[in-house]
Amino acid sequence: MDKFARIKDIAPLVNRFAAYNFIPVINNYLLSEVFNALLENNWMKERSAISVIEFIRRISLSVNEKVVFRISPDSKDNYLFDIAVQNGCVFIITDDSELLHFSLKPIPVHTSGWFLKHFPIEI
Repeated sequence: MDKFARIKDIAPLVNRFAAYNFIPVINNYLLSEVFNALLENNWMKERSAISVIEFIRRISLSVNEKVVFRISPDSKDNYLFDIAVQNGCVFIITDDSELLHFSLKPIPVHTSGWFLKHFPIEI
């Protein structure tokens, strides 16, 4: 979501969540990563970033995962697979190239572009 948040237009994602009855699954660590990316990359000021995080909280299912998965290309991303697998997610959406090219992923990983293309909104 940080890719869309940085351009201050997460409507393309949110509209699809609503149209297809998707519920994003998050945890506090993921929200922290999004928040930090928004600030560290100067995409937003703190007040706007807080608003984005509050909005994400309202439209998402917040969970606590058990630490199980340990072979992600970047160990700090193991939690993403734990969240997805333990909550029956169908796929993970990310633009992180390491996760996209990781061959041992237990659940499909796709780009935000893939998501927008495969779940169109009729106008």
